[in-house]
Amino acid sequence: MKNSITNRYDKNSNDELVINISASKVEDLFEDYDKKSTFIKKDLKESLEKYLIESVEEIGEHPFIIKFYFDEISNEESNQKVQNSIKDYFEYLQYWEHKKMTVQIKNSFIFLLVGFIFVSISFNLAENEEFFFRLISEGSMVAGWVSLWEALATILIKWLPLRNKLKIFRNISTAKIEFNQIKE
Repeated sequence: MKNSITNRYDKNSNDELVINISASKVEDLFEDYDKKSTFIKKDLKESLEKYLIESVEEIGEHPFIIKFYFDEISNEESNQKVQNSIKDYFEYLQYWEHKKMTVQIKNSFIFLLVGFIFVSISFNLAENEEFFFRLISEGSMVAGWVSLWEALATILIKWLPLRNKLKIFRNISTAKIEFNQIKE
């Protein structure tokens, strides 16, 4: 299946897959709401961001380049600005994903600590025969296991997709970028 997906992409002479992107002009790559910003500070259009992310997810570990085609002639300066813009934009996304990962790991350790505290309370109160202490003991055991489960679920279920996104953003930000004019 993976091979049939990579067959959808062109390859260059270095056996790198080519992610082709066509636009009328360089400005079409960026959101319109921040017209006063320089290219480097502008956000990429959401559709372009999504297309790049999905393409890199599809091709996986295969080496790739991003190739832009413009109807209007673009000069070397604007091409360099696009390269810097894509690099900076996906580094910015990496920063936020890394921040999310850090928060999730911190939360996991907090849940882990709270879980062990509750389980310890449960074991300490389990020997007492009074109904009230047994109730607290059982409740603490349940709370402890729920907390421990949340810690593991955060690491195993939530953290790995963030790690994969981080890798995709890194691959895009470091990708080789080429430019061509569309010949009519």
